Amino acid sequence: MIALEAPETLADLHERLGFVPLDRIRMDPLPGTATEADVIRHLDGGNKRLYELIDGTLVEKAVGTRESFLTSSIIGALFVFLQQHNLGTLTSPDGLYRMLAKNIRMPDVTFTPWSNLPGRRMPKTKVWGVVPGLAVEVLSEANTVQEMERKLDEYQSLGIAVIWFIDPESETAKIHWLDGTVRALTLADSLTAEAVLPGFSLSLAVLFSEPMPPEEDPN
Repeated sequence: MIALEAPETLADLHERLGFVPLDRIRMDPLPGTATEADVIRHLDGGNKRLYELIDGTLVEKAVGTRESFLTSSIIGALFVFLQQHNLGTLTSPDGLYRMLAKNIRMPDVTFTPWSNLPGRRMPKTKVWGVVPGLAVEVLSEANTVQEMERKLDEYQSLGIAVIWFIDPESETAKIHWLDGTVRALTLADSLTAEAVLPGFSLSLAVLFSEPMPPEEDPN
């Protein structure tokens, strides 16, 4: 007789997903039964929430206003650089990428070299099955250490050359390279990605600086 595995408990699921807050785990469709089509359906339906697909479960992407500002600043800096150096293309937080285990991830920012795109063209599909050269994650309070460790492992297993983890709370960052090397950055340092974006540099002090309005003309 074949022994059947015991049904997974909510505690088991919670642990497997990296202890993400339970209110980020969508129960419809039931965990373990969600598909790529469900991710696309929510995105196309104008749902203000973004969902990643992890082991057949929809998990809401943690977001926040400051994280959005920092993401926009990074995209802006990369866009200006790529206007001068036509090396590839960018995507923002709603860009869908298929991982090796068929999970769907949505990095806050990605840069993909032309050489990594089929025919050196942007795919027409809603989910990209390509390998970005750079993936960026701007951490939110709702992100857990275990969740981000798993995401880092998936990114590196896919072959992403450079990964930035940006921490708004501590105003620090980490650069992860494909060979496992990690560099911790403070406000005195700059974000770089020489392996895929030679010459690009973004100072953390500039990234985390608070924008100020121009002084009013007394006249």
